[in-house]
Amino acid sequence: MHVFSAEENFLLINGMTDEIIIELGPNIHKQMSPCSTFKIPLSLMGYDASVLKDEINPIWNFQEGYDDWLVSWRIPQSPLTWMKYSCVWYSKVLSIELGLKRIENYLTSMEYGNQDASGRLADPGPLNPFWLNSSLEISPKEQVSFIQKMIRAQLPISSNAIQMTKEILFKEELLEGWKLFGKTGWSGSDVAKDGKTLEHGWFVGWIEKEDSFYPFAYLICDKKINLDQRIPTVKQLLTQSNVMLDLAHE
Repeated sequence: MHVFSAEENFLLINGMTDEIIIELGPNIHKQMSPCSTFKIPLSLMGYDASVLKDEINPIWNFQEGYDDWLVSWRIPQSPLTWMKYSCVWYSKVLSIELGLKRIENYLTSMEYGNQDASGRLADPGPLNPFWLNSSLEISPKEQVSFIQKMIRAQLPISSNAIQMTKEILFKEELLEGWKLFGKTGWSGSDVAKDGKTLEHGWFVGWIEKEDSFYPFAYLICDKKINLDQRIPTVKQLLTQSNVMLDLAHE
C-alpha cells in the first residue's frame, strides 16, 4: 500500500466516462513546468507537421556543445530513442525545425496548460527553452485532460501523429493485458514560497485495454526526489485502484 506524503499528487480518471477514480494530493490544480512530459505534445506536433517521419526517422546526430548530461544522449537519436532516453537536445532541434510560431499555434489549438511560450526556443546546449523551468506550465488536472483528448482524438492533430506518439510512449504490458504508456519529467530548480529549492517529478500517461483507457498524472515535489520511484509508484497506485482488476472480471 502506497502511503501518500504531502508533496505527492495523483489523478486517475476513466477516459470514457470522466469518472474520477483517484484524486490525491494538494496540488492537482497547481501549474508547474511540464519539463520532459512536454515531449508528448511535442511529438504530436512533430508527426503532425511531418518533421518526424516514423519511429526511427529522422535520426539527428549529437554535436559538441549539445546537452550531454547522460551518456545515452551522446549518440545519434531517433524519435524512439529520444523518448526512451528523454533526450533534451533532440527536443530542442525538433522545436527549432517546427518554429516558434507554429508551436504557439499548436499550444493554443490544443489548449495545453497556460499556453505560454514567451520563454522562447533554445539551441541545444545550456539554455532552457520555454518548457523547461520557464514560461510554460501545466497542472496535473490539465495533463490528464490533455491525455484524454489525445486518446479520444479530440485534438486538432492527425490520427497518424497520435498513433506514432502512442507507439513511442509505450512502456510495458501490465496484468490482464493492460498496456502502460507515459512520459516522466523532472526539474531540479523550483523555489518554494519559503525560499527553499525543491525538485519536482512527473509521470504522465495512461493505461488502455480494448476500448477502455485511464489517463493519469503523478506529480511529486520534494527537496530530493528518488526518480526511480515515479513509475513504480504509479503502477502501485494503478493496482490499488482496482480498475484493471474490475474490468478484467466483468
